[in-house]
Amino acid sequence: MMLRACAIAMAATVALAASAQESPTVVQETHAMQLGSETRDVDVYRPGAAPVGIAIVAHGFARSRARHRDLGRALAEAGIVAVVPDLPSVLNLWTNGDALAEFEKRLEDGALPSLPVARDRVVLVGTSAGGLATVLAAAQLSGVAGWIGLDPVDRTGTGAAAASRVSAPAVVLLAEPSLCNLMASGRGIAEALPRRWRTVEIGEASHCDFEDPTNNLCQVMCGASSEGARSQIRAEIVTTALEMLTRLKAPEPSATRTKTTESVP
Repeated sequence: MMLRACAIAMAATVALAASAQESPTVVQETHAMQLGSETRDVDVYRPGAAPVGIAIVAHGFARSRARHRDLGRALAEAGIVAVVPDLPSVLNLWTNGDALAEFEKRLEDGALPSLPVARDRVVLVGTSAGGLATVLAAAQLSGVAGWIGLDPVDRTGTGAAAASRVSAPAVVLLAEPSLCNLMASGRGIAEALPRRWRTVEIGEASHCDFEDPTNNLCQVMCGASSEGARSQIRAEIVTTALEMLTRLKAPEPSATRTKTTESVP
């Protein structure tokens, strides 16, 4: 509803403003790290002050970590370390899920010595095929703070099967049905989650609005994107990640559904 969208935007704005006053500097680093059997570049966005937790962000099909640069900075500005890797496989999304689960465990074991990681301070975030990969990883990582699916796709039903085993709180954001999100196939993932806080349907958003930034290739294939929609989605992600990491409990019943239907300029 419009009131909820305004409340989310206001909460995120307040959080970002407070963080900016306390720690205006976001430090971006790039590291070559192991994901599965491959070595991939990983962008790390750090806040200027002590972080409240970590968000591991996974990109979509045939995309790259560059497609979440703005989200990474927004998370860091809110006090969350954003870790955004290039995924190891273009086609094997299930391999990506295993690689992300192993990657999180490597972070816990000190793969980045300057970044202490406790599992209960980690949120997994994934867009499109990255949403499928992260829900597969979340099913293997008991004790994570939460999972946020950004218009996730599920062609075979394995995403919904994995979602039924996710013990963490979860929130799913959905665009309008289209070929690029397999006609809102992420709804099946959402309905399978045992601890779904809410499903948020972003009115008139395209699949590309969940990239931040997107590019012309996505918009040609999957529909036009707008700064208004991306800003709304970014605010929802930041607010939700803060909720999960600070344990500000949202309504837990899995039937809870919030629908944002207003037009986004």
